[in-house]
Amino acid sequence: MEDFILRALTASLGVSVIAGSLGCFVIWKRLSYFSDSISHSALLGVALGLTTGLGINFGLVIVGALFATLIVVLQQKGFWSNDAILGIFSHIALSVGIVVLGFVGDRNIDYFAYLFGDILSIDSRDIFWIFSVMVAVVTILVINWRRLLLLTLNEELARAEGLNKVTYELLFMFLIALAVSVSVQIVGVLLITSLLIIPPAIARVFSRSPLSMIFSSIVVSIVSVLLGLFSSIEFDIATGPAIVITLGVFFFISQLIPNKN
Repeated sequence: MEDFILRALTASLGVSVIAGSLGCFVIWKRLSYFSDSISHSALLGVALGLTTGLGINFGLVIVGALFATLIVVLQQKGFWSNDAILGIFSHIALSVGIVVLGFVGDRNIDYFAYLFGDILSIDSRDIFWIFSVMVAVVTILVINWRRLLLLTLNEELARAEGLNKVTYELLFMFLIALAVSVSVQIVGVLLITSLLIIPPAIARVFSRSPLSMIFSSIVVSIVSVLLGLFSSIEFDIATGPAIVITLGVFFFISQLIPNKN
């Protein structure tokens, strides 16, 4: 098997674990629009990484964390509704990213790859970054599992136990920013949210507990990404859309299965 395919397979496994686990919290906390807003800021992150010369991953994390922090701060003010804040940030981030890339980019930059993913261009440094993020995300979720779950399911009880909501909101938003940074090359800026919300939506049909839902979501994500990758290679189509179409097929099939919960 060609080396670039092996790297793509390895990267797929790492990203699937990240997206599958965080995606469950996105579903539970009803933050799919938030993840969409952060993913749209990824183009600006790409531009920052290219401009500074520090790398795209650096730019993605910095911009994602900055936008996440600004969104959380504005949400605490309570002046605007959440959907209004997210809608404003989503469109501003995407527009600014496109304009900035137009200034700092050149003809050698493949904008289509950033929008819809190009998993076959992943190199060894990208794999190292993906698995570093995977370890960090899994470790943080394990350590803070009870507190994050309590804040998600019963916010009043969490506050009664002295948990600082804003602190954990910022922590979770930072994890989403990390997830976006490693997913750009897999599915692209415009399709990242689908990798976060469709696997847990499918897993919900088969799961009886939060923990089983996370494991099921990871499995669904891995299978879908691998099938989408092979479809992309076999039929010579964009990797990101191929993965999302695979997820879509699985989602509609899951809706035909009686819910046992």
